[in-house]
Amino acid sequence: MSKKIVFITTANILDKAGNGGVKASLEHLKFVQQYFGKDNVNICVFLKDFEKSKCKEIKIFKREKSNFNLLISALFGCKVYMPWREKDIVKYINTCNPDLLFLDFSLLGRLIRLKHTYKTVVFFHNIEADYSWNKVKNEGFFYLPSFWASRYNDKWATRADKVICLNERDSNRLYECYGRKADILVPISFKDTFNISCTTSEYKREILFLGSLFPPNQISIEWFIQEVLPKLNNIQLNIVGKDFELKKENYEQVSNVKVIGTALNLEPYYYGHAAVVMPIKYGAGMKVKTAEAMMYGRRIFATDEALEGYDVENVSGITRCNKANEFVNAINHYFDHEILKNYEEDVRNRFMQKYETNCLIQKVHDFFDRLFSCK
Repeated sequence: MSKKIVFITTANILDKAGNGGVKASLEHLKFVQQYFGKDNVNICVFLKDFEKSKCKEIKIFKREKSNFNLLISALFGCKVYMPWREKDIVKYINTCNPDLLFLDFSLLGRLIRLKHTYKTVVFFHNIEADYSWNKVKNEGFFYLPSFWASRYNDKWATRADKVICLNERDSNRLYECYGRKADILVPISFKDTFNISCTTSEYKREILFLGSLFPPNQISIEWFIQEVLPKLNNIQLNIVGKDFELKKENYEQVSNVKVIGTALNLEPYYYGHAAVVMPIKYGAGMKVKTAEAMMYGRRIFATDEALEGYDVENVSGITRCNKANEFVNAINHYFDHEILKNYEEDVRNRFMQKYETNCLIQKVHDFFDRLFSCK
């Protein structure tokens, strides 16, 4: 007998130019649909532009977007919706009569506290309380209510029947904070779409930064522009990512910076650059852009944070850099003394061995088998 599933995510999976969280959520949805069958999976999302959204296949709830409403909702222990909207969410879940509630993001962890007969799984994309605390430290005390609400939701999320994390760091941190480790680790993954015929060995002296405009990315790339770029030998930085066009006028005051901004198709930019830079200073979970760059076999210069959760030690083509001089020396040496290959074979091989979707399908399916074999 087939099982009915409710898959709820806070990521806007309808956004074709979505950020890393959106891409990760879409992969998780594919795993669920492959196991249970698309017709048995009811999808629910929270969108800020609630009134403009038209999609019959997906149930849509309003996501708060004003800072005032987000502050109020956080004070009530909610992260993405007002507390009085919860009854509608619960009604939807119960109407579906599911065998499993799959919460993609612990931001919705408070839903676990409600009385239910179905099994529950929460996928921690990161430890939300830690992510919010980083925002408090880096962006101001305005985010304290968000931190409190994140901690509340994280704590309830750990009471699900099963918990999934991306990496060992998050699982260990979950145990430190709430006394529970993940039941399974499922790292960032992608279906391989690399096409060697799209590559070239005639690259310009350009390096790519790819990521959406949100504080960790913005702070990191601005640090790179100020501390690293002036010391590079005639190398241009190209910035691609959702909403970064808003920074175009400001960033392009530096002569060797070009801002492309939002792009629906990222492939031309990966194929058009021999190397990518990931100077991420802080964050949580795993960085989706790292797996993407590995899939395309790009030469990677990245911080510990950007490489967190990835098994990339001794992989030729990936250089760990944390200080400005480490980036400067590694990037200059690469463009001045190394051969710019059409793709880095070792980087591609590691992606195919560990982060290609097909490597993880059986692991996830076995997880669901165990879930429903437990009484």
